[in-house]
Amino acid sequence: MKLTRFQVYNFRNVHDSGPIDTTKITAFVGQNEAGKSNLFEALYRINPFDGQTAYDLKEDWPVDKWGEMDPAATVCDAQFELEPGEILSLFTAAQIPSIPAELVGVRPATLILNAQSQYGSAPKYFVQEDLKDVLDGAKVTEWAKANLPKFVLIHDFEMSGSEIELNSLQQRKNQVAWNQLNIDEQTMLIVLELARISIDEFVAKGGSAAGRTTRSFDKRAASAYLSERFRDLWRQKNVRFEIDIDHTTLNIFAQDDGVGMPVRLRRRSTGFRWHVAFAWKFTHASRGQFKNCILLLEEPGIHLHYSAQADLLQVFERLKDSNTILYTTHLASMVDLAFPERVRIVETDDHHATVKHGVVSSQRAPMAVIEMCLGLSGDMSGLLGNRKTLIVEGGDDALILQKLSGMLRNNGKTGLADSIYLWPANGAPKTPMYAAFAIGQKWQSGVLLDTDAEGKKARDKIQELYLSELAEADSKKFRVFMLEDAAKIGKTDAAIEDLFPDAYYVELVNRAYGLSIQMSDLPSDGSDMITKRVQIVLQKKYGHSALDKQHVMGEMLRTFDGWTSLDDIPAETVARAERLFKKINTAFET
Repeated sequence: MKLTRFQVYNFRNVHDSGPIDTTKITAFVGQNEAGKSNLFEALYRINPFDGQTAYDLKEDWPVDKWGEMDPAATVCDAQFELEPGEILSLFTAAQIPSIPAELVGVRPATLILNAQSQYGSAPKYFVQEDLKDVLDGAKVTEWAKANLPKFVLIHDFEMSGSEIELNSLQQRKNQVAWNQLNIDEQTMLIVLELARISIDEFVAKGGSAAGRTTRSFDKRAASAYLSERFRDLWRQKNVRFEIDIDHTTLNIFAQDDGVGMPVRLRRRSTGFRWHVAFAWKFTHASRGQFKNCILLLEEPGIHLHYSAQADLLQVFERLKDSNTILYTTHLASMVDLAFPERVRIVETDDHHATVKHGVVSSQRAPMAVIEMCLGLSGDMSGLLGNRKTLIVEGGDDALILQKLSGMLRNNGKTGLADSIYLWPANGAPKTPMYAAFAIGQKWQSGVLLDTDAEGKKARDKIQELYLSELAEADSKKFRVFMLEDAAKIGKTDAAIEDLFPDAYYVELVNRAYGLSIQMSDLPSDGSDMITKRVQIVLQKKYGHSALDKQHVMGEMLRTFDGWTSLDDIPAETVARAERLFKKINTAFET
């Protein structure tokens, strides 16, 4: 079952959020106090993990609508798309036996289950209007309560690493609800559950010599398991954990490779402890009692270094197979450039929160995050907006195109128009984010993509997500160029390196690697892109793991330094580059 949309009303600073579409991973971007947390608090109570469904009318009702307080007002609507097996299960459980004969056996291929929470009552669950004579409403509610995914709201991940008294933890677990436990208590119970250890049995084993011996094996197994799980997620260092128990006192130690002495977890950095707690909760989410839950994460990664935040985004990619993830952030490094469709910008209008789809907002504060993602600083966005902007896949593309353009113009041929500014992205998968920004700002702009699988995928995403939604006049402000077609290179697949003859690029590879690859060594089947053909030779004949394009680019730049006239440039390259520049210039002129 997949959460596809929700909408929040009359909750704190949210009068009406507007409909918010969600994906398996959705990032809510906005400044502090914008209302991101309020959206999550409202949504959480649709089906909370801890069972606390009630809102506090006096605390949660918007203060500027105090005179309109309504105890029966709706707070959140949510829509869930059911899979075929779930539709069958719902019909089996809730179909009315005495329905008219013509309605018997009517089961839609797609079905949306609606959930609604209100101030004065428990959440309600219902299906679309045309099925209300087919399905029993009470049984639909019963089925929904049993099958709807739970929401897990996590405000804080950081554990202190302090010692835990097992007997006290046992008492707390048995006496209070999960949400009343502190972060350390929750994390330690997760640790024990992941290690398949019952805390009641763990405490009981401490009462005898035989039990304590068994418990020592349990804690070693748990230590090894937790270390393995942490290594899957933390790329900064190789760390081993050791759970130590003295009578009823439990401590966790962490030991880095190369350091012979374990250190108590509480003495490690805030960022490290944060990642420890998150790593174990991640494992719990994908394998433990949080499995298939919808995770609402408040500002994840805020204590982490930039590279660790990149690791965290990769964790989300793995986690989405078992959980839906919604998270808030005001960090540029926590917005994945490869997935602009996941971004929701939280704006404030007269102190009230609304949500905007896409990566463009009229407000400066949330846009500062997006602009930083795209490498824009100061007034660069204004500069680009006043020029014609061509997005290219990377810095290498920009360097090659600028060099070729300059050489052609200086020798009386057509180069790239001066009015066109090259804006490098970081690979084809990230160009849709740049395109979304340019389209949203209504710039005269375009994108140049390699004619390969990634380039075609980026083209299709830009078309599907953005251009197809625009009026014809607006869609013409953005151009998509595929390299092979624009330059007429004559290959099925083509990247920026294919502007040059294959023999020229092989010569650069030989110089960069100190090899003697022959043209006859290149495979004739598969992709005809030169970099892919060369990589196969490097791997099969010379044992390299991959082609280092930057290494070869260094050699290419050295040859550029020696170019003084068109006679120095391969004739094929001159012809291809001029065709490319003419195509781009003409498109921008019209």
